[in-house]
Amino acid sequence: MDKKEIFDMVIREMMERALEIYREKCDETEQKLYKQIVELSKQREKVLDKLAIKERQILDDYFIKTSIVIDRECAYLYIQGAKDCVEMFKKLGVF
Repeated sequence: MDKKEIFDMVIREMMERALEIYREKCDETEQKLYKQIVELSKQREKVLDKLAIKERQILDDYFIKTSIVIDRECAYLYIQGAKDCVEMFKKLGVF
């Protein structure tokens, strides 16, 4: 495993842990939203089951690829936030 892979793994673990903490401590409105997502996912599966295999595959591919893009964008923003923080600290003379 090279340094980039190790760094990516560490960042992924940090993001996942931060999300775990967020989900444990988020307010009632956010908790409700998470529950709605679970219910909508179940309803989505029922709708997809009614489609032809080819149509279902198109939608499944769309959902998967959209999730991958969103995940990568979140990782980018997480890293960029750390970089921005370091830059701000440098400009403030912290180090």
